Amino acid sequence: MTEVTAPNAQLKYTRQSLIAKTVWESEKLFSVRITRDPAFEFIPGQFARLGLAVGGVDHKTPNQWRAYSMVSHPTQQELEFFSVCVPDGVFSPALARLTPGDSIWVDKTSFGFLTLERFLDGDDLWLIATGTGLSAYLSMLRDPATWTRFKRVILVHGVRLNNELAYSEELQNLMHQYSGGQFVYLPVTSQEEVPASCSPSIGLLRSPARITTLLSSGELEQRTGVALDPLHSRIMLCGNPAMVTEMRAQLSARGFATGRRGVHGNLAVENYW
Repeated sequence: MTEVTAPNAQLKYTRQSLIAKTVWESEKLFSVRITRDPAFEFIPGQFARLGLAVGGVDHKTPNQWRAYSMVSHPTQQELEFFSVCVPDGVFSPALARLTPGDSIWVDKTSFGFLTLERFLDGDDLWLIATGTGLSAYLSMLRDPATWTRFKRVILVHGVRLNNELAYSEELQNLMHQYSGGQFVYLPVTSQEEVPASCSPSIGLLRSPARITTLLSSGELEQRTGVALDPLHSRIMLCGNPAMVTEMRAQLSARGFATGRRGVHGNLAVENYW
């Protein structure tokens, strides 16, 4: 049940409750599902400001805020978020410690421009992420409109180790749902070989690598079986700022560019840090 923190209608946030938590990797990666204010609206790809009351004596007023992309689809009654726990951080360890029923606050406004409204319809939509940058794309993949706007969707998710490939079961199910090559899921690990069971699309090219290296060598297109073409491809980058910066530079050299006022681009980027 949604509970406003106080009768003051001028508050910019609502008080919500944790419903459930999924642990992807012990003490590191987890997802939370929380209640949702019926008035809270967002577009797939946007993020919310989450608040927690950390330390101190007032447990009814949030004093720490962080931005998290919605994993859930706008039509879902709950909000879902994917997080990495930073051991020496203030917010994420407190978020990881929450149990069902605990309070979490959500700003009434949604934010962000990493949405498919940035693009004209096209043949191929590339969603490239590292780590928890995957979050924003999951909401898009849960949206039926994504599959009507683009003939093919390619999701590339880069992590260090295989046990960091969160949501892989859902992504593999999407490959079965959108068969015939309409959805390509490419997991990429930098420190160990990707098992073939992670994705039927990756074939024999499963050696450790970084996404930036795969792009510069041409192997990214080999592994996905899809060519990167500025005329037909739309690309989103979300994740580690170093990855985003390097990928953007490489893609710019190949004719990809972000949009500007009144002009749609074929590249959209967001640092997820």
